[in-house]
Amino acid sequence: MCWGQTPPASGESAPQPAAAAADIVLLLPLDAPDFRGAADAVRQGFLAAAARSPTKARIAVRATDAGAESVVAAYGAAVEAGAKAVVGPMTRSGVAALAASGKVAVPTLALNQPEGDVAVKRPLYAFGLGVEGESRHVARLAWRDGARNVVVVSTPGALGKRTREAFVDEWLVLGGVVTDVLEVLPGADPAALRAAVERKPADALFLAAGGETARSLRLQIGGQLPVYATSQVNTAPADRLRNFDLAGVRFVDMPWIVQPDHPSAAGFARPAGLEGDAARFYALGIDAHRIVMALLDGERTFEVQGVTGRITLAADGTIDRRPLPATFRDGRCVALE
Repeated sequence: MCWGQTPPASGESAPQPAAAAADIVLLLPLDAPDFRGAADAVRQGFLAAAARSPTKARIAVRATDAGAESVVAAYGAAVEAGAKAVVGPMTRSGVAALAASGKVAVPTLALNQPEGDVAVKRPLYAFGLGVEGESRHVARLAWRDGARNVVVVSTPGALGKRTREAFVDEWLVLGGVVTDVLEVLPGADPAALRAAVERKPADALFLAAGGETARSLRLQIGGQLPVYATSQVNTAPADRLRNFDLAGVRFVDMPWIVQPDHPSAAGFARPAGLEGDAARFYALGIDAHRIVMALLDGERTFEVQGVTGRITLAADGTIDRRPLPATFRDGRCVALE
């Protein structure tokens, strides 16, 4: 492929060519207040990757809100205008609506998994930062480390439920045993929690929580068991003092966060103000460009090292992202590989 217009580097204004001239359309919830920051970070990362790509494509950005009707209508307009590929939508509801619409006509890289049991079939592909995929990789990490019996400690709510259920499902497939699943409500008695963890012996603990809650739970549980978690626990990678509370916790996270000097990230600037989750979405945009260009080249399977992890497209159209195993040591986030 040799397409014309080079998109601007990160930080410059998004290109707004006529829709008919676009080869790739970014379908992002820039009109949804709850998702605007993440969507803009994805946009910046995608355009930064496009600027460094030897293969140039004309790129347009279509803003949607978070509603299913807006997403499906914008997608239809992009395809009708001649888009060769679409990147988006980003919300779980938007992906589900598009998958169920029957209107997916060009290679389309959704940046999330659909909510519910909606199937994702070619030419629609799902790629993102969902906790479900990370939970499965954490289960495999704990299994490789020799754990066979785990206790699961989770916060309430939809995110905690998705995190723990994905871990448990993978753990059972591996042949492991779940000794107990404990959902910890705010204000729970630390002594009671510690006693509950110790009541049914296990050789590891999976913590389905993030941020300050994860730090608090780790202190309440104590250090008697190896603790595993997703990237939700790595909310302050540069704050050594806060990370001392998570010493020894093993988790998975993207190279962009864990190893800033990783070869996959070489040459990419790190825009000021994009930290924490915004930095992760910027990295998602970089890898989304890498994947959609491969899809446009007609690749049916591939494996590449991305800034969000090692990315594999399987023959059935599923995309897997394998993040790096990491831990906290002396208050620092360090890779285990």
